[in-house]
Amino acid sequence: MANLFAFRKTADKVLHPIVSGLARLPFHANTWTIIGAAIGLVGGVVLFYGMWWLGFGLLIFRGLVDHIDGYKARNHNQRSTFGAVMDDVCDRWVLGVMFAGGCLNLSYDYPHILIVLGFGITGALTNVIIKLSIYAESQQDIWRKEGKIGHPVDVVGLFGSAEFIIYYGAGIFATALLDDPRPLLAGCWAVAIMSHVSLLQRVRFAWKRYRFVDPGLAQAEKTEAEAS
Repeated sequence: MANLFAFRKTADKVLHPIVSGLARLPFHANTWTIIGAAIGLVGGVVLFYGMWWLGFGLLIFRGLVDHIDGYKARNHNQRSTFGAVMDDVCDRWVLGVMFAGGCLNLSYDYPHILIVLGFGITGALTNVIIKLSIYAESQQDIWRKEGKIGHPVDVVGLFGSAEFIIYYGAGIFATALLDDPRPLLAGCWAVAIMSHVSLLQRVRFAWKRYRFVDPGLAQAEKTEAEAS
C-alpha cells in the first residue's frame, strides 16, 4: 500500500495559494527551513506542558512551512544540495521533538508511554535509514525531477511525514477537544505501530525488487546505457 507521498501533487495544488503567498515574504528557502525547526522546537515544549490546542496549531503550521521552503527553493532559484539535506534533517528532527513532547507529558499518568516513545522514534528513524540505504544500493532506479531525488520506494509504506501529522495530530486534536489524554495516547501508539508496519513494507519491497540484483552490476549497466 502507498503512503500519502503518492498524493502529494494533489495536496500541493490545494495548498498552492497559501504556500505561494507566504513564499513571497523576503525569507530565503533555508531560512524557512530554520523557521520550521524553531516552530517544531516550540511545539515540543508546548506539548510537554499540555497546551494541546496551541500544540495542534503549531503541528499543522509547521507542516505548511515544510512546503514553503521547497516551493521557495524551486521557484526562486534558491535550490542547493545543502538546503535539500537540511530540509530532510530538520523534518525528522522536528517530528521527533514534537512526538517526544507529547509522550513525556503523558508519562506522568502512563509511564509505559516512554517505551512507546522509544519504539516510535526507532521505527521512524529506521524508516529513514532503510529508504536511504535503498537509494544508495539501487541507484539505477533513482530519478530526479526539479532537482529532487525520487525513487519507487518513496510511495511504499503506511508511515511518512504526512501520516505522522494525521496519526499524532488526530490524537492531539481529540485530546484538546475532549480534555482527555487517552486519544493522544492512542495517537502515540499509532505512530509506534505504523512506523514498524511501514518498515516491514519497505523491507518486503526491497526483498521483492532487489533480492537477485547485484548493485555493482546494475549501476554499471545504467552507466553504460547513459553513455550510449
